[in-house]
Amino acid sequence: MDNASSFGVLLIYVGEALFAFFVAAPCVLNAVSLFGVQKQFAQVMVEEGIVPEAIVKQIHPKKQLAGVIISLLVLAALVLTCAKTAPEGFICGGVAFLAGCLKYRKIIQYNSLTVKRFRNTYKDQLNSAKFNKFVDTHF
Repeated sequence: MDNASSFGVLLIYVGEALFAFFVAAPCVLNAVSLFGVQKQFAQVMVEEGIVPEAIVKQIHPKKQLAGVIISLLVLAALVLTCAKTAPEGFICGGVAFLAGCLKYRKIIQYNSLTVKRFRNTYKDQLNSAKFNKFVDTHF
């Protein structure tokens, strides 16, 4: 193998690793959080009277479906790219994906990021005064 093709293969491995770390891991973790922490937070907001339950039942399943579809597409792209450069591709992509999951694990935890995502999703339907009071007392 000459130097030019070796450099090209190296660039492909780097691209796989960057894609896995910066795109695939956060995307998958966000989809997971839609079924966990974001769903729980939305339920608390309904119980507190901050957002109507009907709105949550209307919007949240659509977000979940979109999150799953996008995550599957991103993972499929990563796996296909890694498969074309196997076995080293799976090592580069897999290690970077795991490192990205460790780096971005806060996405699936109950924190201020959960609050921001909720506010962005339901900004037109929530009771801002109650929401701000809840955030001030709990965060």
